[in-house]
Amino acid sequence: MNYCSLDVPYTRITEHKYFSPWESHEGSVCYKEYSRECGEKDIPYYPIRQMGEMALLDKYLSLAENEKNMTFVGRLGTYRYLDMDVTIAEALNTADKYLSSLSSNESMPVFTVSVR
Repeated sequence: MNYCSLDVPYTRITEHKYFSPWESHEGSVCYKEYSRECGEKDIPYYPIRQMGEMALLDKYLSLAENEKNMTFVGRLGTYRYLDMDVTIAEALNTADKYLSSLSSNESMPVFTVSVR
């Protein structure tokens, strides 16, 4: 659940048990997310677009596409902003592809989604 009101100190509450409704849980954990500006010593959670970065991203993708036995996933691995529902869907899809690759003795792709 997202909270956009200025009088609420957090931006989101997440209860992960709802990502797998086919499971039953005796208890649960709720996470509250608090927004703040990224500090100088912080690791940013989201890609921060800067001048000249698309050329750098292109070089990164070219290097990554030549990797063996490595799959890049998620926000940082694919250098994209992703909403949580997309993140979870892509993670589940990647897990399915991984299990399929194990049973068929095939290699995993470097990227499981289009990044260009």
